[in-house]
Amino acid sequence: MSARRAASVVLVCAAFAACGPVGDAAGTPDAGGSGSGGTPGIPTFTPSTIGDAYALRPEWTGPCVASLGAIDVNLGNAPEAFVAAAYCQIHGATPPADTVTKWAAQLRTVPYVRRVDVVRTLCQEAGRTCALFYSNPWVTEALPTSTCARTGSRDVGAVMMFSFQCPGGVNCDMDSANTHGFGMLTSDPTYGFGSDATGFYTPTNEGFWVRELLDARYAGLQFVLPNAYGYDIQPSTGEVGRIESALQAVDALGGGMRVGLFNDTWAWGKPAGGAQMNPAPSLADTEGAAQRIYAVQWKPFFQGIARAHWYTVDGAPLIYFYNAGTLTPGSGASAVVARMKQLFAADFGVTPFVDVDHGYGAVTSADAQFTWDTFNADPSTHVNVTTAATGGLTLANAMVKWDSLDRDSPGAIADASTRMVKGPSVLTAVLQSSAGANLLVLETWNDLFEGTGITRNYDYYDQGAWLPPDAFMHAIRASQCSN
Repeated sequence: MSARRAASVVLVCAAFAACGPVGDAAGTPDAGGSGSGGTPGIPTFTPSTIGDAYALRPEWTGPCVASLGAIDVNLGNAPEAFVAAAYCQIHGATPPADTVTKWAAQLRTVPYVRRVDVVRTLCQEAGRTCALFYSNPWVTEALPTSTCARTGSRDVGAVMMFSFQCPGGVNCDMDSANTHGFGMLTSDPTYGFGSDATGFYTPTNEGFWVRELLDARYAGLQFVLPNAYGYDIQPSTGEVGRIESALQAVDALGGGMRVGLFNDTWAWGKPAGGAQMNPAPSLADTEGAAQRIYAVQWKPFFQGIARAHWYTVDGAPLIYFYNAGTLTPGSGASAVVARMKQLFAADFGVTPFVDVDHGYGAVTSADAQFTWDTFNADPSTHVNVTTAATGGLTLANAMVKWDSLDRDSPGAIADASTRMVKGPSVLTAVLQSSAGANLLVLETWNDLFEGTGITRNYDYYDQGAWLPPDAFMHAIRASQCSN
């Protein structure tokens, strides 16, 4: 080892307390593991032990070993330890001190810099195409079942996604998101239920629904809006039955959770929608469009959910009608929505409360209208507030987290032009600015693929530190609950 290399080892080791053996100056790896268990040099995922509180695994201190497989993006807790661990995996040698200092400072102070950006940059500089891995930094994890003692009258809900097939299926590519849920890669005790001690993060697992509903309740939410595309809620899929069964399981644990419908129109005219959703109806054909949308999306959802579990606004079940650009012309939306409300009333004996996306233009039959992307709203509030045409209620909705870079530009490295909201700062602002609203809807609870999710994730990392998996949940609970 050269004198220069030896000096850099001393400086870097001082940054994170201690070092194990390192590779020589040529980068030959010594024997040893990545720090996450399993075969030496190959990272593995270790589920957390379920306990009463969250606890991080011990800090990484070496040995410095070149990875024989993927680079573990989540190795190392403090920024200095992380940079050293990443560099060691890539080079098999300890990094220069200035490399550690530069990246550690950026992780703490530059909002858009993510751990994955550091790893990808180091790989590029080394002339390597690196496969990536995301290990679990939490040794213990808490799974609360307590209810919320509300401190105010505002109801809070969130759009809940279930368009993923983990492991490895639709919307479950680990590299398509910067943060990751338990049960995406391996069956995990977080989503175990009944006789199954573990489960995957997938809607075919009832344990997924039960845990998400319990977490939402713990956070102080009164309801969620499952994001239904239509093809996914037909009787043959069983999804609505799983939601209802999970709601019954939550009832046995104190109850308190309700659901409305988030009517996502993206699948109309798309291959994913199948024969029943192709071709997309024309909103100029009021009766034809209303009959098809109602039969595919509204009716099967509410038929499968017990009325006691419907979330209602002044007695009317809540439906959000989203604009994905697949149903046109927008000028026909008002007549179609009006007709679907009539069809619903005829079948269920109550007229729904329908909040319609502003993307359709002015919809006079809507009970309220919302704007999906609220990041262009007042920067001091980050929230879209409307007064409902029906009942005069104050309704607020907001998107509070955003990190879709890996979805939109796979493998890209974030820069100053990248819209990036990693931590709960926007959520905190939204909760404060909407305190006087009757209803707040958060977008979304768990869209891991798009990077808007605020449900439990094991690798939230912001301002140079791991955030607890319930960081966003806890922020909502602090604003809604006294316990």
